[in-house]
Amino acid sequence: MKMLLAASLFTASVVISGPADPLPAQISPAAVSGTWRARLSESWTRRNDERWVSLELQRDGDRRYGASIRMSELESAGIRGEMFSGSGVHFVLQRDAGRIEFEGAFDAGRGAGTFRFAPNGAFVAAVQKGGRQLSTDEVLRLALHDVDQAFIASLEAAGYKDLSVDDLLKMRIHGVDADYIADLRKAGYDKLSVEDLVKTRIHGATPEYVVELRKAGYTGLSIDELVRTRIHGATPAFVQEVKAAGFDRLPVDDLVKMRIHGVTPEFIREMRALGYKDVAIDDLVKMRIHGVSADFIKEIGALGYKNPPLNDLVSMRIHGVSSGFVKELASLGYTKLSIEDLVKMRIHGVTPQFIRELKELGYGSVPSERLVQFRIHGVDAEFIRDVQKAGMKDMTPQDLVDLSIHGGRRWLRRTP
Repeated sequence: MKMLLAASLFTASVVISGPADPLPAQISPAAVSGTWRARLSESWTRRNDERWVSLELQRDGDRRYGASIRMSELESAGIRGEMFSGSGVHFVLQRDAGRIEFEGAFDAGRGAGTFRFAPNGAFVAAVQKGGRQLSTDEVLRLALHDVDQAFIASLEAAGYKDLSVDDLLKMRIHGVDADYIADLRKAGYDKLSVEDLVKTRIHGATPEYVVELRKAGYTGLSIDELVRTRIHGATPAFVQEVKAAGFDRLPVDDLVKMRIHGVTPEFIREMRALGYKDVAIDDLVKMRIHGVSADFIKEIGALGYKNPPLNDLVSMRIHGVSSGFVKELASLGYTKLSIEDLVKMRIHGVTPQFIRELKELGYGSVPSERLVQFRIHGVDAEFIRDVQKAGMKDMTPQDLVDLSIHGGRRWLRRTP
Protein backbone atom coordinates (compact mmCIF):
# COMPACT_ATOMS: atom_id res chain seq x y z
CA MET A 1 0.00 0.00 0.00
CA LYS A 2 1.37 3.38 -0.94
CA MET A 3 1.22 5.93 1.86
CA LEU A 4 1.37 9.68 1.33
CA LEU A 5 2.58 11.22 4.57
CA ALA A 6 2.10 14.81 5.66
CA ALA A 7 4.61 15.24 8.46
CA SER A 8 7.07 17.71 9.79
CA LEU A 9 10.09 18.04 12.00
CA PHE A 10 9.66 20.92 14.43
CA THR A 11 7.85 23.65 12.39
CA ALA A 12 8.85 22.66 8.85
CA SER A 13 6.10 21.81 6.37
CA VAL A 14 5.92 18.47 4.57
CA VAL A 15 4.82 18.19 0.96
CA ILE A 16 3.81 15.26 -1.19
CA SER A 17 6.69 14.48 -3.43
CA GLY A 18 7.66 15.45 -6.91
CA PRO A 19 11.25 15.54 -8.01
CA ALA A 20 13.54 17.72 -5.91
CA ASP A 21 14.34 21.19 -7.21
CA PRO A 22 17.76 21.03 -8.87
CA LEU A 23 20.64 22.57 -6.97
CA PRO A 24 22.33 25.34 -8.98
CA ALA A 25 25.67 24.18 -10.33
CA GLN A 26 27.63 26.96 -8.64
CA ILE A 27 26.30 26.02 -5.22
CA SER A 28 27.95 23.33 -3.12
CA PRO A 29 27.29 20.90 -1.47
CA ALA A 30 25.55 18.43 -3.76
CA ALA A 31 22.60 16.09 -3.17
CA VAL A 32 23.21 13.02 -1.03
CA SER A 33 21.36 9.81 -0.27
CA GLY A 34 21.30 7.13 2.38
CA THR A 35 19.05 4.92 4.45
CA TRP A 36 16.55 5.52 7.24
CA ARG A 37 14.83 3.47 9.87
CA ALA A 38 12.32 4.04 12.65
CA ARG A 39 10.40 2.14 15.30
CA LEU A 40 6.97 3.54 16.14
CA SER A 41 7.17 2.18 19.68
CA GLU A 42 10.23 4.35 20.33
CA SER A 43 8.40 7.59 20.91
CA TRP A 44 8.90 10.35 23.44
CA THR A 45 6.92 13.28 24.83
CA ARG A 46 7.75 16.97 24.78
CA ARG A 47 6.81 19.60 27.34
CA ASN A 48 3.47 20.22 25.60
CA ASP A 49 2.64 16.48 25.87
CA GLU A 50 3.06 15.94 22.12
CA ARG A 51 4.39 12.52 21.23
CA TRP A 52 7.24 12.34 18.75
CA VAL A 53 8.79 9.42 16.89
CA SER A 54 12.53 9.27 16.27
CA LEU A 55 14.07 8.69 12.85
CA GLU A 56 17.62 7.51 12.31
CA LEU A 57 19.35 8.35 9.05
CA GLN A 58 22.64 6.94 7.82
CA ARG A 59 24.86 7.65 4.84
CA ASP A 60 28.36 6.79 3.68
CA GLY A 61 28.38 3.76 5.91
CA ASP A 62 29.01 5.40 9.28
CA ARG A 63 27.49 8.89 9.27
CA ARG A 64 24.35 8.87 11.40
CA TYR A 65 21.76 11.58 11.99
CA GLY A 66 18.78 11.82 14.32
CA ALA A 67 15.44 13.51 13.69
CA SER A 68 11.89 13.43 15.08
CA ILE A 69 8.37 13.49 13.63
CA ARG A 70 5.14 14.26 15.46
CA MET A 71 3.11 11.12 16.11
CA SER A 72 -0.09 13.06 15.40
CA GLU A 73 1.15 13.82 11.88
CA LEU A 74 1.91 10.18 11.24
CA GLU A 75 -1.54 9.28 12.48
CA SER A 76 -3.19 11.88 10.23
CA ALA A 77 -1.61 10.11 7.26
CA GLY A 78 -3.02 6.77 8.33
CA ILE A 79 -0.01 5.44 10.21
CA ARG A 80 -1.67 4.48 13.47
CA GLY A 81 -0.52 2.35 16.33
CA GLU A 82 2.87 1.00 17.32
CA MET A 83 2.38 -2.11 15.15
CA PHE A 84 1.49 -0.36 11.87
CA SER A 85 2.41 -2.15 8.62
CA GLY A 86 2.43 -0.69 5.12
CA SER A 87 4.50 -0.81 1.94
CA GLY A 88 5.30 1.86 -0.65
CA VAL A 89 5.55 4.59 1.97
CA HIS A 90 6.70 7.88 0.43
CA PHE A 91 6.97 11.19 2.24
CA VAL A 92 8.92 14.41 1.86
CA LEU A 93 10.23 16.90 4.37
CA GLN A 94 10.53 20.33 2.77
CA ARG A 95 12.84 22.61 4.69
CA ASP A 96 14.41 25.96 4.07
CA ALA A 97 17.77 24.16 3.96
CA GLY A 98 16.57 21.61 1.43
CA ARG A 99 14.27 18.74 0.58
CA ILE A 100 14.42 15.23 2.04
CA GLU A 101 12.53 12.47 0.23
CA PHE A 102 11.84 9.19 2.04
CA GLU A 103 10.75 5.87 0.57
CA GLY A 104 10.27 2.55 2.32
CA ALA A 105 7.85 0.43 4.31
CA PHE A 106 6.66 -0.43 7.84
CA ASP A 107 6.31 -3.93 9.20
CA ALA A 108 4.79 -4.38 12.66
CA GLY A 109 5.84 -0.85 13.63
CA ARG A 110 9.38 -1.08 12.27
CA GLY A 111 10.07 1.20 9.32
CA ALA A 112 13.04 1.31 6.95
CA GLY A 113 13.96 2.56 3.52
CA THR A 114 16.05 5.08 1.62
CA PHE A 115 16.23 8.87 1.58
CA ARG A 116 17.58 11.51 -0.79
CA PHE A 117 18.49 15.02 0.32
CA ALA A 118 18.75 17.95 -2.12
CA PRO A 119 20.12 21.15 -0.53
CA ASN A 120 18.32 24.41 -1.27
CA GLY A 121 20.81 26.48 -3.23
CA ALA A 122 19.26 29.77 -2.15
CA PHE A 123 19.54 28.81 1.52
CA VAL A 124 23.16 27.72 1.17
CA ALA A 125 24.08 30.90 -0.71
CA ALA A 126 22.36 33.13 1.88
CA VAL A 127 24.00 31.43 4.85
CA GLN A 128 27.42 31.45 3.21
CA LYS A 129 27.22 35.19 2.49
CA GLY A 130 28.54 36.00 5.93
CA GLY A 131 31.68 33.95 5.29
CA ARG A 132 30.36 30.72 6.79
CA GLN A 133 31.15 27.66 4.64
CA LEU A 134 28.72 24.74 4.75
CA SER A 135 29.45 21.10 4.02
CA THR A 136 26.85 18.66 2.76
CA ASP A 137 26.75 17.09 6.19
CA GLU A 138 26.06 20.46 7.86
CA VAL A 139 23.30 21.42 5.44
CA LEU A 140 21.59 18.07 6.02
CA ARG A 141 21.78 18.53 9.79
CA LEU A 142 20.37 22.05 9.48
CA ALA A 143 17.50 20.66 7.40
CA LEU A 144 16.76 17.82 9.80
CA HIS A 145 16.43 20.23 12.71
CA ASP A 146 14.63 22.93 10.72
CA VAL A 147 17.23 25.67 11.13
CA ASP A 148 15.92 28.19 8.61
CA GLN A 149 16.98 31.67 7.55
CA ALA A 150 14.32 33.29 9.74
CA PHE A 151 15.67 31.51 12.83
CA ILE A 152 19.23 32.56 12.04
CA ALA A 153 18.17 36.18 11.34
CA SER A 154 16.22 36.38 14.60
CA LEU A 155 19.26 35.23 16.58
CA GLU A 156 21.46 37.76 14.79
CA ALA A 157 18.96 40.51 15.63
CA ALA A 158 19.19 39.37 19.26
CA GLY A 159 22.96 39.91 19.14
CA TYR A 160 24.16 36.40 18.26
CA LYS A 161 25.96 36.80 14.97
CA ASP A 162 28.32 34.44 13.12
CA LEU A 163 27.21 31.40 15.09
CA SER A 164 28.75 28.08 14.15
CA VAL A 165 26.56 25.34 12.71
CA ASP A 166 26.95 23.38 15.94
CA ASP A 167 25.74 26.37 17.97
CA LEU A 168 22.76 26.91 15.66
CA LEU A 169 21.81 23.25 16.00
CA LYS A 170 22.18 23.21 19.79
CA MET A 171 20.03 26.30 20.13
CA ARG A 172 17.36 24.90 17.80
CA ILE A 173 17.30 21.46 19.39
CA HIS A 174 16.97 22.83 22.91
CA GLY A 175 14.54 25.64 22.12
CA VAL A 176 16.82 28.64 22.56
CA ASP A 177 15.20 31.20 20.25
CA ALA A 178 15.03 34.99 20.14
CA ASP A 179 11.97 35.11 22.42
CA TYR A 180 13.70 32.98 25.04
CA ILE A 181 16.80 35.22 24.91
CA ALA A 182 14.59 38.32 25.29
CA ASP A 183 12.79 36.81 28.30
CA LEU A 184 16.11 36.03 29.99
CA ARG A 185 17.22 39.60 29.41
CA LYS A 186 14.06 40.88 31.09
CA ALA A 187 14.86 38.57 33.99
CA GLY A 188 18.30 40.20 34.31
CA TYR A 189 20.49 37.83 32.28
CA ASP A 190 21.96 39.56 29.24
CA LYS A 191 24.76 38.68 26.84
CA LEU A 192 24.94 35.05 27.85
CA SER A 193 27.11 32.63 25.95
CA VAL A 194 25.45 30.00 23.78
CA GLU A 195 26.66 27.37 26.24
CA ASP A 196 24.94 29.15 29.14
CA LEU A 197 21.74 29.68 27.17
CA VAL A 198 21.58 26.00 26.29
CA LYS A 199 22.38 24.95 29.87
CA THR A 200 19.47 26.96 31.22
CA ARG A 201 17.10 25.29 28.74
CA ILE A 202 18.40 21.77 29.31
CA HIS A 203 18.04 22.05 33.08
CA GLY A 204 14.92 24.20 33.22
CA ALA A 205 16.52 27.35 34.65
CA THR A 206 14.08 29.38 32.59
CA PRO A 207 13.03 33.03 32.95
CA GLU A 208 9.92 31.81 34.78
CA TYR A 209 12.13 29.90 37.20
CA VAL A 210 14.24 33.02 37.78
CA VAL A 211 11.08 34.94 38.72
CA GLU A 212 10.04 32.19 41.18
CA LEU A 213 13.46 32.27 42.86
CA ARG A 214 13.31 36.04 43.09
CA LYS A 215 9.97 35.80 44.92
CA ALA A 216 11.63 33.34 47.31
CA GLY A 217 14.32 35.95 48.05
CA TYR A 218 17.11 34.83 45.72
CA THR A 219 18.30 37.51 43.29
CA GLY A 220 21.47 38.06 41.31
CA LEU A 221 22.39 34.38 41.08
CA SER A 222 24.95 33.33 38.49
CA ILE A 223 23.92 31.00 35.67
CA ASP A 224 25.88 28.19 37.31
CA GLU A 225 24.02 28.76 40.58
CA LEU A 226 20.67 28.77 38.80
CA VAL A 227 21.51 25.54 37.00
CA ARG A 228 22.81 23.87 40.17
CA THR A 229 19.59 24.62 42.02
CA ARG A 230 17.62 22.99 39.19
CA ILE A 231 19.90 19.97 38.85
CA HIS A 232 19.73 19.18 42.56
CA GLY A 233 16.15 20.24 43.22
CA ALA A 234 16.88 23.26 45.42
CA THR A 235 13.78 24.85 43.96
CA PRO A 236 11.63 27.70 45.30
CA ALA A 237 9.28 25.07 46.72
CA PHE A 238 12.17 23.47 48.62
CA VAL A 239 13.25 26.92 49.85
CA GLN A 240 9.79 27.46 51.33
CA GLU A 241 9.81 24.04 53.02
CA VAL A 242 13.22 24.72 54.54
CA LYS A 243 12.06 28.14 55.67
CA ALA A 244 9.09 26.54 57.43
CA ALA A 245 11.60 24.26 59.18
CA GLY A 246 13.42 27.30 60.57
CA PHE A 247 16.13 28.02 57.99
CA ASP A 248 15.58 31.25 56.09
CA ARG A 249 17.72 32.86 53.39
CA LEU A 250 20.30 30.09 53.26
CA PRO A 251 23.15 30.44 50.75
CA VAL A 252 22.65 28.54 47.51
CA ASP A 253 25.60 26.30 48.38
CA ASP A 254 23.85 25.20 51.56
CA LEU A 255 20.57 24.55 49.78
CA VAL A 256 22.35 22.42 47.18
CA LYS A 257 24.30 20.50 49.85
CA MET A 258 21.07 19.77 51.66
CA ARG A 259 19.49 18.36 48.52
CA ILE A 260 22.53 16.32 47.53
CA HIS A 261 22.78 14.64 50.93
CA GLY A 262 19.11 14.35 51.79
CA VAL A 263 18.79 16.95 54.52
CA THR A 264 15.05 17.31 54.17
CA PRO A 265 12.66 19.37 56.29
CA GLU A 266 11.39 16.06 57.67
CA PHE A 267 14.92 15.07 58.75
CA ILE A 268 15.35 18.44 60.47
CA ARG A 269 12.07 17.97 62.35
CA GLU A 270 13.06 14.44 63.40
CA MET A 271 16.33 15.70 64.84
CA ARG A 272 14.57 18.46 66.75
CA ALA A 273 12.08 15.99 68.19
CA LEU A 274 15.07 14.01 69.53
CA GLY A 275 16.52 17.07 71.21
CA TYR A 276 18.90 18.29 68.51
CA LYS A 277 17.76 21.85 68.01
CA ASP A 278 19.58 24.72 66.30
CA VAL A 279 21.91 22.35 64.47
CA ALA A 280 24.04 24.02 61.78
CA ILE A 281 23.50 23.00 58.16
CA ASP A 282 27.04 21.61 57.90
CA ASP A 283 26.38 19.39 60.93
CA LEU A 284 23.09 18.17 59.48
CA VAL A 285 24.89 17.35 56.25
CA LYS A 286 27.58 15.42 58.15
CA MET A 287 24.90 13.45 59.93
CA ARG A 288 23.29 12.45 56.66
CA ILE A 289 26.60 11.63 54.98
CA HIS A 290 27.55 9.24 57.77
CA GLY A 291 24.12 7.75 58.37
CA VAL A 292 23.21 9.35 61.69
CA SER A 293 19.49 8.74 61.43
CA ALA A 294 16.63 9.08 63.88
CA ASP A 295 16.51 5.29 64.17
CA PHE A 296 20.23 5.10 65.03
CA ILE A 297 19.86 7.74 67.75
CA LYS A 298 16.87 5.91 69.22
CA GLU A 299 18.71 2.57 69.17
CA ILE A 300 21.75 3.82 71.06
CA GLY A 301 19.50 5.85 73.36
CA ALA A 302 17.77 2.62 74.37
CA LEU A 303 21.22 1.25 75.32
CA GLY A 304 21.88 4.11 77.72
CA TYR A 305 23.51 6.66 75.43
CA LYS A 306 21.00 9.50 75.67
CA ASN A 307 21.48 12.57 73.48
CA PRO A 308 25.21 12.26 72.81
CA PRO A 309 26.92 15.22 71.11
CA LEU A 310 26.65 15.32 67.33
CA ASN A 311 30.38 14.75 66.89
CA ASP A 312 30.12 11.56 68.96
CA LEU A 313 27.21 10.34 66.86
CA VAL A 314 29.16 10.95 63.66
CA SER A 315 32.27 9.30 65.10
CA MET A 316 30.26 6.23 66.07
CA ARG A 317 28.88 5.88 62.55
CA ILE A 318 32.24 6.48 60.89
CA HIS A 319 33.92 3.75 62.95
CA GLY A 320 31.09 1.24 62.98
CA VAL A 321 29.95 1.52 66.59
CA SER A 322 26.49 0.09 66.04
CA SER A 323 23.84 -0.95 68.54
CA GLY A 324 24.72 -4.56 67.70
CA PHE A 325 28.38 -3.96 68.59
CA VAL A 326 27.42 -2.37 71.91
CA LYS A 327 25.07 -5.28 72.74
CA GLU A 328 27.74 -7.89 71.96
CA LEU A 329 30.23 -6.15 74.23
CA ALA A 330 27.63 -5.94 76.98
CA SER A 331 27.05 -9.71 76.71
CA LEU A 332 30.80 -10.17 77.33
CA GLY A 333 30.72 -8.02 80.45
CA TYR A 334 31.67 -4.67 78.94
CA THR A 335 28.89 -2.34 79.95
CA LYS A 336 28.69 1.40 80.51
CA LEU A 337 31.63 2.08 78.24
CA SER A 338 32.06 5.66 77.09
CA ILE A 339 31.52 6.49 73.44
CA GLU A 340 35.21 7.38 73.27
CA ASP A 341 36.12 3.88 74.51
CA LEU A 342 33.72 2.22 72.07
CA VAL A 343 35.22 4.17 69.17
CA LYS A 344 38.79 3.32 70.22
CA MET A 345 37.90 -0.36 70.40
CA ARG A 346 36.51 -0.27 66.86
CA ILE A 347 39.45 1.72 65.52
CA HIS A 348 41.99 -0.76 66.91
CA GLY A 349 40.07 -3.93 66.13
CA VAL A 350 38.95 -4.94 69.62
CA THR A 351 36.09 -7.10 68.43
CA PRO A 352 33.83 -9.43 70.43
CA GLN A 353 35.65 -12.36 68.81
CA PHE A 354 39.02 -10.97 69.96
CA ILE A 355 37.68 -10.72 73.53
CA ARG A 356 36.31 -14.28 73.44
CA GLU A 357 39.66 -15.66 72.27
CA LEU A 358 41.44 -13.92 75.15
CA LYS A 359 38.93 -15.28 77.68
CA GLU A 360 39.57 -18.83 76.45
CA LEU A 361 43.27 -18.30 77.24
CA GLY A 362 42.58 -17.07 80.77
CA TYR A 363 42.46 -13.36 80.13
CA GLY A 364 38.89 -12.47 80.93
CA SER A 365 37.71 -9.15 82.34
CA VAL A 366 40.62 -7.24 80.82
CA PRO A 367 39.78 -3.51 80.95
CA SER A 368 38.85 -1.94 77.63
CA GLU A 369 41.89 0.34 77.76
CA ARG A 370 44.16 -2.70 78.15
CA LEU A 371 42.39 -4.48 75.29
CA VAL A 372 43.20 -1.52 73.06
CA GLN A 373 46.83 -1.73 74.22
CA PHE A 374 46.87 -5.43 73.35
CA ARG A 375 45.78 -4.67 69.81
CA ILE A 376 48.16 -1.75 69.40
CA HIS A 377 51.16 -3.83 70.48
CA GLY A 378 50.23 -7.10 68.82
CA VAL A 379 49.17 -9.07 71.88
CA ASP A 380 46.68 -11.48 70.34
CA ALA A 381 45.63 -15.07 70.95
CA GLU A 382 48.45 -16.46 68.85
CA PHE A 383 51.05 -14.44 70.76
CA ILE A 384 49.66 -15.55 74.13
CA ARG A 385 49.62 -19.22 73.09
CA ASP A 386 53.27 -18.94 72.04
CA VAL A 387 54.14 -17.33 75.38
CA GLN A 388 52.38 -20.08 77.32
CA LYS A 389 53.99 -22.77 75.19
CA ALA A 390 57.38 -21.28 76.14
CA GLY A 391 56.52 -21.92 79.78
CA MET A 392 55.39 -18.43 80.79
CA LYS A 393 51.91 -19.22 82.05
CA ASP A 394 51.39 -16.55 84.68
CA MET A 395 52.02 -13.42 82.65
CA THR A 396 49.96 -10.37 83.61
CA PRO A 397 48.39 -8.21 80.89
CA GLN A 398 51.12 -5.62 81.51
CA ASP A 399 53.80 -8.34 81.23
CA LEU A 400 52.38 -9.41 77.88
CA VAL A 401 52.44 -5.84 76.57
CA ASP A 402 56.01 -5.27 77.82
CA LEU A 403 57.18 -8.54 76.31
CA SER A 404 55.66 -7.71 72.94
CA ILE A 405 57.08 -4.17 72.96
CA HIS A 406 60.61 -5.41 73.74
CA GLY A 407 60.87 -8.01 71.03
CA GLY A 408 59.15 -10.94 72.64
CA ARG A 409 57.69 -12.15 69.37
CA ARG A 410 61.15 -12.39 67.77
CA TRP A 411 62.52 -14.18 70.87
CA LEU A 412 59.65 -16.67 70.82
CA ARG A 413 60.39 -17.51 67.16
CA ARG A 414 63.94 -18.50 68.15
CA THR A 415 62.75 -20.61 71.09
CA PRO A 416 62.85 -24.34 70.21
